[in-house]
Amino acid sequence: MAGAKMYEFRKTCRSCGNAFVGESLLRLSNMPGSVQNLPCDRDQALASGIILDVRQCSFCGLVQLSNEPVPYYKDVIRAGSVSPSMRARQHDAFKAFIERFSLQEKTVLEIGSGRGEYLSILSELPVQAFGMEHNAELCRMANKAGLRTFNTYPTDVTGPLNGIVFDAFVCINFLEHAPDPAAFLLSCARLLNDSGIGMIGVPDFEFELKDNYLFSFMSDHLSYFSCDSLLNLLSLQGFEVMDLFKNKDLNVVTAYIRRRKPCNLSAPREKFNEINEQINDYVDTIHQNGGRVALWGASHLAFSIVSASQTETKIAYLVDSAPFKQGRFSPATGLEIFPPGHLVEDPVDAVMVMSPEYSAEIVSAIRENYSKVVRHIATFQYGGLEIVQ
Repeated sequence: MAGAKMYEFRKTCRSCGNAFVGESLLRLSNMPGSVQNLPCDRDQALASGIILDVRQCSFCGLVQLSNEPVPYYKDVIRAGSVSPSMRARQHDAFKAFIERFSLQEKTVLEIGSGRGEYLSILSELPVQAFGMEHNAELCRMANKAGLRTFNTYPTDVTGPLNGIVFDAFVCINFLEHAPDPAAFLLSCARLLNDSGIGMIGVPDFEFELKDNYLFSFMSDHLSYFSCDSLLNLLSLQGFEVMDLFKNKDLNVVTAYIRRRKPCNLSAPREKFNEINEQINDYVDTIHQNGGRVALWGASHLAFSIVSASQTETKIAYLVDSAPFKQGRFSPATGLEIFPPGHLVEDPVDAVMVMSPEYSAEIVSAIRENYSKVVRHIATFQYGGLEIVQ
């Protein structure tokens, strides 16, 4: 065994960035240092063996090599032309993606298009197909064949490609080569418009392991994805995973993704404003008739409502049956909290019950014990204020 090269293995996960915990899953000695650009010299070949250090992140679950990437990791080098059966299967996979998201006549970019093996398949479908390939010679060959390719790599791109913002991208058996798959994915997403869709296909590691098959570990592939670890990577990078499945025809795990959209709070905000106005109207009506208002329930809900509606100067005090809250004050608004008996000691005309889960029993308690004092009762349900008396 010729001396295998020793590398400074990385100590953090490629997917989530957390430090590796514990020992390696395994180390494979004197493995090929690369599977492309084969040595022309026997001595060089004998000296090219390396140790493959296989780790699994205990946080996100990704199985990976901690080795350095091969020098040509940005290039897509496929051994030869795609077989007719493989073309048919990949054609079906692209077709399903296009139909699922109505991408007909839309712009679709293949990330890592090599000499155009898969891009030529995509070009047969009703989309505007483009490719991205880092290897200039492969890019030239694809363009010579009539395909439209850009000579670059996702993380090397700082803006649109020739002014094109794409509707979708596809990336087939390429993500596993990336030293930093998170940065790779985020760079791909920046090439899309706001509603853009991505299709990611990676070798199915669980399929490769089903017969205790360890020969698939190689220096070119740095990440070995299961459905779970691919989902974790995509979710951590801000993607919504619309579908994730095993494609047994291609032995890949496929994910359909888009950038996660911010939570839309416009409708709740409108309801929030409506409820604040409703509460102010109710309290003002009581005041206009010479009355006073107290709140029953010293909970986060009551505190938030008083603050949001800005009614702290209109509320006399809060009552609550929990002894540990009595004698304290509501945060931000400074209203003192009393036991329910305070309703007799310092009478009010109206009580707003701010405990939706216990409204019925609190209303019963008010009617039974404080009906001589309290003439008006309103309860807060999550849809708003309900006048019950």
